[in-house]
Amino acid sequence: MDTSLILVKTNKGVEEIRSRSFGLPQTLRALLIMADGSISLSGLLSRTAQLPKVQENIEWLVSEGFVESVQPGGHPASRLSAREALIALSREILGADAPKVIERLKDVPDSAAELQAAIERCHKFIKLTIDEKKAAQFLQAGRALLS
Repeated sequence: MDTSLILVKTNKGVEEIRSRSFGLPQTLRALLIMADGSISLSGLLSRTAQLPKVQENIEWLVSEGFVESVQPGGHPASRLSAREALIALSREILGADAPKVIERLKDVPDSAAELQAAIERCHKFIKLTIDEKKAAQFLQAGRALLS
């Protein structure tokens, strides 16, 4: 697979993020969340180098129709906004506690600076009220989504 290609979610991928219709494991969901139309395969591989079987998992997501690759500058048929991706990430990491954080993300403008500030605020909130490990995981994954 050409590593300069950009990864985008298909309608099936967007559906999985929104409603967990296909029950993907957390590792695959995290990769799916990161396939936001702004990251190339090489970028995704470098950001997730510490994870096992990333290349194989991405190829599986492509073969199963959750993501597709487009040429740089291509126009994906569907993709989540950064705010929607953070909301999906909250659901993934926090489970039943996600609504507390989602409420804080719903009205954040979709600008990089505002979203970065929201990630920091949510990190502090999660750390203080939910779980320190989940807070660290949210912070790391949230920053990766925006970078």
